[in-house]
Amino acid sequence: MAVLLVSTYELGRQPVHLASPAAALKMAGVEVHCLDLSVEDFDPGSVSRYDAVAFSVPMHTAMRLAVVAARRIKAVEPDMPVAFYGLYADVGREQTLGTVADALLCGEYEPALVAWATQGEGNGSVLVELGKTGFIVPDRTGLPSLDRYARLERDGDALLAGAVEATHGCRHRCRHCPIPAVYDGRLRVVGNEPILADIDQLYRLGARHVTFADADFLNAPAYSMGLLREAHEAHPDLTYDVTVKVEHILKHRDLWPEMARLGVLFVVSAFESVDDRTLQILEKGHSTADMLDAIDVLSEAGIHLRPTWLPFVPWTTPDQIADLFEFVDQNGLAGAVDPVQMAIKVLVPEGSLLLQREEMQPYLRHFDADALTWLWEFESPETERLQKELDRIAAAASDCKEESSITLREMRSVVGSIVGRDLGEMVPFDGSAPRLSESWFCCAEPTVGQATAVGSIVLGRRSES
Repeated sequence: MAVLLVSTYELGRQPVHLASPAAALKMAGVEVHCLDLSVEDFDPGSVSRYDAVAFSVPMHTAMRLAVVAARRIKAVEPDMPVAFYGLYADVGREQTLGTVADALLCGEYEPALVAWATQGEGNGSVLVELGKTGFIVPDRTGLPSLDRYARLERDGDALLAGAVEATHGCRHRCRHCPIPAVYDGRLRVVGNEPILADIDQLYRLGARHVTFADADFLNAPAYSMGLLREAHEAHPDLTYDVTVKVEHILKHRDLWPEMARLGVLFVVSAFESVDDRTLQILEKGHSTADMLDAIDVLSEAGIHLRPTWLPFVPWTTPDQIADLFEFVDQNGLAGAVDPVQMAIKVLVPEGSLLLQREEMQPYLRHFDADALTWLWEFESPETERLQKELDRIAAAASDCKEESSITLREMRSVVGSIVGRDLGEMVPFDGSAPRLSESWFCCAEPTVGQATAVGSIVLGRRSES
């Protein structure tokens, strides 16, 4: 039996959600082929050589693109068995199950995917598996080489990078995050052996930087630190980035100096907003004051911070956006912020815990089956106009590869003029802080520019720029 595993988009990384199920299927005796549509061409007619096709959908954008690609496959091969697997597999199930997909597999999907591929189990149903399972080393053979993916940009160099997932799920229930809708506070540990072996093979493939793509690297601090120590011992020249909540940055402040010695270059942390009411509604577990403390903790350890932001929610005001720009500038964070972050809107997919918050109810309109998200309106028309203008600026700057300092300066000028405040001169920065060459934010609605750029891949209009 031959199965085609397809990734449409995985944050600019070589897809671990192709490599992991490929290993499980091969162990079961299945012939596996992998296709990553973010860097490879798509020919729906070529799928006739396979017995089944399964799409990896670990994020909202990937799911939307998978629906488009699966529809094209079904148009030429209507009897081809198709499955969606991953965090977003059951989003929009009424529109996908029985039409573009025969099975939807969520959570710890590997056992269900093997059963579906080998025995047809799960056809016509949604399977959510959260039980503990044994993991094996991801199989990266057959995947595009690392030089086709995002790289670490540092001190003028661009180094090959890879990504691993040491845990699945999350112990927390942030309202806007897609993970609690599936895992509901559960955490699944992959284990030392497969992760260390995966880091080894990424190193052999040329990676000199590794992203721990866990929802929060310090959900299980003893386990994660043990991994980091062993990985550093095996490959002292490897560097890393991790994602950690503000709450955990502070709770485990004693760990950061050691993490710096073990090669952690930067931390991605979801700051989201400088409005404490918004942080409370999102149930982030931190305040604006906590963010200031976290900045100091990481700075003292010599680790760079890359905060992510969610500026636009239904009740956002233009003055709150001005506050955000001032916070970024006053704390020397402008060089660590991608301009597009200052324009993004909160994403409300089907099943989002944010739907349960009464504060959200007045702004919801209807579920958009094509976009696989709830549409919502701004309380303030002025805020809506501001969001669209910042989105336009970010998209135009991306198209012409404008330096982020120029883009942020234009954005803050627009904000200042709308709110009638002098935001002052932006503190100059040289953009030398380490970062990956591609960024995306899974809790955010794609901007127009992002959706167009990524969507063109599946539609056969790949950009060469």
